[in-house]
Amino acid sequence: MSENLSSLPSSGAAATGAFDGARPTPSLGEVFESEALSRRLLEAARWPQGPECLRCHALGAACRLTTRPGLWTCKACRNCQYSVTSGTPLHGTRVTLASWLVLFNAQEIRRQRLSVSQVSRKLGVSYLTAKSMLQRLDELREKMPGMAERMKRQLADLSGMREHTMPASHMSAGAGNMGA
Repeated sequence: MSENLSSLPSSGAAATGAFDGARPTPSLGEVFESEALSRRLLEAARWPQGPECLRCHALGAACRLTTRPGLWTCKACRNCQYSVTSGTPLHGTRVTLASWLVLFNAQEIRRQRLSVSQVSRKLGVSYLTAKSMLQRLDELREKMPGMAERMKRQLADLSGMREHTMPASHMSAGAGNMGA
């Protein structure tokens, strides 16, 4: 059973913001270039059954705020606003969601061992931000393994690479190209 972005339901709150059957599945490069597509990929990885309220844990009661992209409100408790990064190690950072996905893809799919300096140069962030990003991704893998595994599967599906079936040319790729 593959939990990729195109397999989400096409109606109700679960499909809001997810890739649906009406639109073609985007390429990996398109996801890395678009904050909206990156957000939808992360939402599908975090909430496979649709957004869940952080306070009351209601499923199917989420409503997107039209004035703030990526922000959800709960119609059940009417007391909670949240985003895909709320309650995760990625919360509170000013790094774009696309940058998080580029780094996660480089580490998990392309299996690159990147130093802090390499991340800093390739993503155009400061050394301390790059260090924090690497630490937060490690924390994400440790505290939210389900989300990390779904992200890994979705990125592998988009890149055309499956786990444990990567060609040798990708295994030895250097840090020269972290994107698609």
